[in-house]
Amino acid sequence: MFTESQQRTAARVAGFVLLLLMAAGFFSQIFVPAKLIVADDAAATAQNILDSERLFRIGAAADVLIFAADIVMAVAFYVLLKAVSPGLALLATLWRTAQATIMITNTIAFLSVPAVLSDPGNADRLETGQLEALANTYIGVHTTGFSVGLVMLAMGNAVFAYLLLKSRYVPKALAAWGVFANIVLATFTLAILIFPGAEDTAAIAAGRYVPVFFFEVILGGWLLTKSVRLPQTTEPVAVAR
Repeated sequence: MFTESQQRTAARVAGFVLLLLMAAGFFSQIFVPAKLIVADDAAATAQNILDSERLFRIGAAADVLIFAADIVMAVAFYVLLKAVSPGLALLATLWRTAQATIMITNTIAFLSVPAVLSDPGNADRLETGQLEALANTYIGVHTTGFSVGLVMLAMGNAVFAYLLLKSRYVPKALAAWGVFANIVLATFTLAILIFPGAEDTAAIAAGRYVPVFFFEVILGGWLLTKSVRLPQTTEPVAVAR
């Protein structure tokens, strides 16, 4: 079992990485795509990527580092919450590790886009419209893979939030909101996988991200500045399995 000192260190590491990932994710997953990807216009998207290929690749590289840091955060939460329930803490860690693995692999599809567009051999064999359509297909694959990873992320985070709720390491209202927010994220993302185009609905688009955004920002700040309220006893906290 981990010591109280190790748990407090893990809590601060988790809080710091959580806030760092929120900031870095805004750059690579919101700012860069918004600058380069034009919805329903493969030609404009292809041209933007060719004109700003370095920015595109920086965004992809940032994603790789982000998903690697996801595993660091998952391990930190495992160290913090193993005393509550070793089995559930391990399950959540494995789900978050699966998410990071999916996302890192998925980034390969994204990096295939400039390779397809700029390869001279492709230009000799395919027409411009075909190249743009192929590149757009890789972008679509990346979008779908990202959604699959989000489901794993949400399930892992929901379990971590449940353990925080049962442990009372953080305020119960915050932990309960985390369970709710991540169930919403998983449910809405699964709906998008089943019903393509559902993400264009304002309620779905905002609903799956807004609750979890506030949870992660507040939790990250809490863990980093206030750490956790550990029980005085060294006995594991009993939870329903």
